[in-house]
Amino acid sequence: MESELRSALLATANAYADAARCGITTVSRRVKNNAGFFKGLEDPSKSFTARTYDEVMEWFARHWPAGKPLPSSLMKWMADTGYQLTAVSA
Repeated sequence: MESELRSALLATANAYADAARCGITTVSRRVKNNAGFFKGLEDPSKSFTARTYDEVMEWFARHWPAGKPLPSSLMKWMADTGYQLTAVSA
């Protein structure tokens, strides 16, 4: 299970980096205020909690670049959790 969650986090992070036109360390800083967060996840000996997984996926759902397609990994998390995007009022 952890392997699947790890893959989903990394796929979503890489898709965000492409959509936002930035590097993975920038994504790590934005999401967790830790430039090495996603690089660390590439090491299967490093662990993370289900809470971290949900917090990171929620961050991506809230901050996905406008007009860019959501990756399947994020759409699956949204469907599994019942997360609904809400419009941001100005």
